[in-house]
Amino acid sequence: MTKRLSAKVGEYQKDGQTKGRYVEVGVILSGQNGEYVLMDPTINLAAVLSLQNMLNHKAGRKISDRVMVGIFSEDGTGQAKSSEKSDGPDDEIPF
Repeated sequence: MTKRLSAKVGEYQKDGQTKGRYVEVGVILSGQNGEYVLMDPTINLAAVLSLQNMLNHKAGRKISDRVMVGIFSEDGTGQAKSSEKSDGPDDEIPF
């Protein structure tokens, strides 16, 4: 089973609700020797951390020194719904 790794990097308004904007940073795959991670080498994790800290500051939360990444199952279940790409306002992972 494939699991997507997505990081929240922003928010937007849609129909009067605040939605999350996410970027996919990699996937978790299963192999003969267990699970392994394939990271997208084009993702700048320092920029992701900076965007997450701007969200934290805006919400009055503590600034972090680590990137928070959600794990989403191939069937779309997980802690929250997100979009696969960071450039469009969409709140579901399109699997």
